[in-house]
Amino acid sequence: MKLIRPVAMMVLMILFMNTATAQRFREPVFDALDSINGIAYGRAMNIKGNVETLLMDLIFPQGDTMKKRPLVIFIHGGGFQNNSRKGSYSAMVCQGFAKRGFVTATIDYRLGIENQKTEVDYANALYRAQQDGRAAVRFLKKHATQYGIDTNQVFLTGSSAGSKTAMAIAYMDELELPGGIDIQKWGPLEGAGSSEGFSSKVHGVMNAWGAMIDFNWIKKGDAPLFNTSGTMDKTVAFDSSFGYHGFKYGGYILYQHCLSLGIPTAWRPFYGAGHTLDNNKSKQDSCFQAMVEWLYPLLAINQLKMTKLAIANNIQFHRNENLWRSRSVSLLHRRSTHR
Repeated sequence: MKLIRPVAMMVLMILFMNTATAQRFREPVFDALDSINGIAYGRAMNIKGNVETLLMDLIFPQGDTMKKRPLVIFIHGGGFQNNSRKGSYSAMVCQGFAKRGFVTATIDYRLGIENQKTEVDYANALYRAQQDGRAAVRFLKKHATQYGIDTNQVFLTGSSAGSKTAMAIAYMDELELPGGIDIQKWGPLEGAGSSEGFSSKVHGVMNAWGAMIDFNWIKKGDAPLFNTSGTMDKTVAFDSSFGYHGFKYGGYILYQHCLSLGIPTAWRPFYGAGHTLDNNKSKQDSCFQAMVEWLYPLLAINQLKMTKLAIANNIQFHRNENLWRSRSVSLLHRRSTHR
């Protein structure tokens, strides 16, 4: 009995450790977080002709010993004209992922719309924002060892204009620039902010109430895409019923396009909710939880051997998704027949 007891204790400890490992990245496993604020990740000329220093904050779990962790970069919204990396929704998302064991970053980028605020002006604003976002990705890959980042697990998310920027980073290339982009003024797509020589490739995007200028930027084999939006959003359509300064294709359209190409995707609508889910904390938290559930099975820990937990989670998520999809089709039909 004296010999069996320690062995039993050891088995229980191993089982506990395996359970904790399985839960990491899906459930909060860290209570305390650390941050490094105001990191300069690049410099670029803004619309006033001044060279602007681009800043980011890093948030990560305190006391974590894992040397290579997935990275989530958050890009704030504000119509390319206002707001900053420090906001309540960005804090909720970045801290939420960090407590699950991710490294997270929230970035600033050049703001401002030139001239008459035409579709071309907004396309140029998107171009500048994604140049900066690409510079942030390159910077974090360059310093991956210092910050404990797995460069093969880099994911983007954001709010509104931030999600538009994230999708442009992931899916648009040099041959697909919208008309009127002033390349001579702003430079190449990758920009020249910092960390040249490193890739800006990302491995997935979580689109929150954003839209794309052209859904054909997404091609077979591209990075997975999660989509969420309020179905009563009057700023950025969840479908394609209206445009926002040239951004014509909302999350549901992008979801359908990804399905047709076999790209891992999801659609999580919030029925009756407006833009940014009306800044409702409960709805935004539900949105974040859906992101976590979608992202977890895509992580490297599950690609080689999918755990039972991940399989069960994925099945339940897609059951919910099928319900959301059928309700969305019905909503689209009602909208089209009442025009």
